[in-house]
Amino acid sequence: MSTKMTYEIALTILCFCDIPSTITGTIDTTIDYINETTTEFATTTSIDMDSLLENIRDVGYYLRAHKFNEYDRRYETNSTLAERQYFKHFPRPPLRSLHWEVHKHCEPSFMECLDYLAKKIRGVAARRVDDTSEIMMKQKWNWKKNSAEIKQVDEECKKNKRIDDVIADPFEGPLERYQWRVTASYFMCWYTTKGTPELKRFYEKCDNFANCLDEDFGPYNDDDRVEDLKSFSCASYSFCPDPCCPLKHVNLMKDCYESPENPCYRSNAAGKRQCKHDMTENTEFSDIILNRWNVTCRCPQQRGYEWNSRYGICIDLDECLSKTHNCKPKVESCLNLPGSFRCICHWGYIWDEESHECLSSTALSMLKLKRKQTRKTRQKLTAWQKFKNILFWRNSS
Repeated sequence: MSTKMTYEIALTILCFCDIPSTITGTIDTTIDYINETTTEFATTTSIDMDSLLENIRDVGYYLRAHKFNEYDRRYETNSTLAERQYFKHFPRPPLRSLHWEVHKHCEPSFMECLDYLAKKIRGVAARRVDDTSEIMMKQKWNWKKNSAEIKQVDEECKKNKRIDDVIADPFEGPLERYQWRVTASYFMCWYTTKGTPELKRFYEKCDNFANCLDEDFGPYNDDDRVEDLKSFSCASYSFCPDPCCPLKHVNLMKDCYESPENPCYRSNAAGKRQCKHDMTENTEFSDIILNRWNVTCRCPQQRGYEWNSRYGICIDLDECLSKTHNCKPKVESCLNLPGSFRCICHWGYIWDEESHECLSSTALSMLKLKRKQTRKTRQKLTAWQKFKNILFWRNSS
């Protein structure tokens, strides 16, 4: 109930009733209490929203560090030579088993998952709040005025990264951390593709590799794919690989389309290689783990063909099966053809060139009439005549 409505009710009561002063004082006290409670609720809600955003940003940073900087610790022993390609795809082969604790907290609900992940990473050495990019943004530093401070902070950031890489607290070691972050990435990417409202915006820049100050780009890389005003842009960049643009960094989107790693590159000519990755068509958790992404490419044949992500080629669209044909069901059947379809007349109908439709066949009508007359004649035969016909048939054979 709003405060204004409470006042109106109180005034109405005072106007029509002779209320003792003690009760009037109780009403005033109640109104004051409602005002205090409303203010307290608004403040609490604001704090909860701020806490929620901080948790999302922290988890986004920690999993972004995995996406752009981690290698497969299950098989690789030389960290210097190991490939770091999780911005292209999730681990191949996938994990044999999900991290039990992440699975336990992340399968039931998004909020339980986020709360658990955020609490867990508070114990890591390399945190978002200590990253050079984050400090530069909060302090509003620039190279011209604050180069000394930036260098000092960056040295500390890189030291924490080295500690985190070797010791991997609060995990039992780098291998468990690897399993934990892969499983967390699976679930957070899954919640992103499902359109979880809380992940629409980060309300801050997220275009960095979560690896202290980058030597090539500085605090932010200005990747053309990352714009927080675009819904789920930061979430996708932080939690999911990009099947349409498997590149670590792009200045312009056309760089994605003209890359040979673009799934639409091989089958299309230059300028027609746009790739579309629709989140709503990628919500199966098992498919996400196995890197079975549904993307859409143009088909050179245009009409009658559609892109198939499973085979990576354009395949014939069966208009008959998908019921996208315009055949008349009462008199026509649909026949699928490569790249098109054809409507053919049902048995007993023929195509009429003048009316451009299937009409009942007169020849068949005559056959039906003759057959009907023959049946009537047979019905009129006497038993003796039927016997003679049978006897004649046997002798002739």
